[in-house]
Amino acid sequence: MTTTIEPPAKVPAPYEPDPVPTFREAASGTRPIPSATPAEASGTLEEDAPTGTPDVSRKVKIALGIAAVVGGCVMGAIGFYLSFGNLSKAGHTVFGFSVDDGKFFAIGVDVAIVTCLILDLFMATIRTSWPLLRFLAHVMTVASVYFNAAAFGAIKDHIDKALSHGLMPVLFVIGVEAGRRILVHQAALPADHDTIPGHRWVLAGRTTWSIFKVMKIWDLPYSEVVTRQRERAIFDAWTEYKAEIAKAGLEEGSEEALARLPKKLAPYGLTVDEALALPDRMAREELRRQQEAEKRGRDLELERERAEHQAEKERLAHRKEMASLTADLSATEGVAGAQARGAVAEAEARADAQARAATALSDAVESEEAAEAKRRAAEATARAVEADARAAEANAEKMAALAKTETDKAKALEGIHRAAEAEAGAAEATKRAAEARFQTAAITRRAVEAEDAANFTPRQRRVRIVARMILAKSPEDVTLDEVATAIGVTSGSTASTTKADAIALIEAGYDPARGFDPEAASRTEA
Repeated sequence: MTTTIEPPAKVPAPYEPDPVPTFREAASGTRPIPSATPAEASGTLEEDAPTGTPDVSRKVKIALGIAAVVGGCVMGAIGFYLSFGNLSKAGHTVFGFSVDDGKFFAIGVDVAIVTCLILDLFMATIRTSWPLLRFLAHVMTVASVYFNAAAFGAIKDHIDKALSHGLMPVLFVIGVEAGRRILVHQAALPADHDTIPGHRWVLAGRTTWSIFKVMKIWDLPYSEVVTRQRERAIFDAWTEYKAEIAKAGLEEGSEEALARLPKKLAPYGLTVDEALALPDRMAREELRRQQEAEKRGRDLELERERAEHQAEKERLAHRKEMASLTADLSATEGVAGAQARGAVAEAEARADAQARAATALSDAVESEEAAEAKRRAAEATARAVEADARAAEANAEKMAALAKTETDKAKALEGIHRAAEAEAGAAEATKRAAEARFQTAAITRRAVEAEDAANFTPRQRRVRIVARMILAKSPEDVTLDEVATAIGVTSGSTASTTKADAIALIEAGYDPARGFDPEAASRTEA
């Protein structure tokens, strides 16, 4: 039976998938993110709680501001007056300028300092800060301090004079920097909020350089990069912690295993409560990722079934429509044929009757008038038969045209059906492409997670990116330009070397689909 450590009067915050709660961030110009653990309940009543730090009155602020501006102007005027005399003398006696040129040298140094600081303040007000101006102003200040200190001989021989003459420029620059901080704070300028604090370069130069590189390459703000780096570092520490407790034979969640977490996560600024709550947080994150993956799978399966149902529905509708058109065409052709045959038979019967009548008349009356009447009757009968034949032929042509129209309509519907089947095939191809992209994304995600767990170097990660490109196509289809674009380099030799390393890695058995990486295995064994 195992036991877990439960800090008194504190419980982990409920899981909220979006946004993911993060721990307290390193000191920066951005607003700090609150801790994931709730604060303890206070014993005081709500109305007795303090309402916040009392603000200084506006009159006091204005008075202090006026005093600071007047004092800064007086200090700057005195400093530049003394600096002008010292630099003029040093320019003539120490640095070899003429008497007149020494004065211009002094003016140039002091004006350069003031101009750089004023330009920096102006660019900060228009939210286009350029750190190079401040750096140049500071360099010129150091140079002015040195020139002032060297005005009366060697600095080592006159330390007291050197310090006294170099004091005023330093005080002036400090005053300007104080004014700049007030301006940035009052205007809430975002350009300075994304700069890296100087103390971070001193305390953690190596990691700060990696943060600076990511900020400049990918154009990301400082706060976001710090959050990403810290989350990745905590995840790596968590992975190492699980490996350590597994190696030590400890059960995850036991008292002995949890006792290691605060010390393991102390370098990342986590409190004891935050460190002890990390296993629950990681479990919830893993559960959330699994639920999202299952949801994507269900949505894909539902989309596939919907597409198949729609295609089957369209096929059945087409078959029904074609059967109806075929029946209508057959019925129309039968009616037209019957009408044509009936008209011909009626015309023949009328002609026979008229012929028999004419014969009987000729037998009864043999006179010349009867013969003439017989002839006229025969001609009329012939004309009537011919007219009926032409009418029957016209009717037959009309029915044939109608049948042809119905046939053309059937052919048009057949074309529409084929177009619908082509669209269904295209939809099926799009669905298969989406499934392929989903599988490729899943393989890439598993490969990246494996690379994170193996703590690969950036070069090893680039090699694996190219290896996955080659596995998706072939070595001949992957060009050096595509390789350079994928790994973010411009050198052709680097792209060629990376592609060769990727081919060698594939030959060694690298297969992200199966989750096998030969170098990751060797790291695990080591």
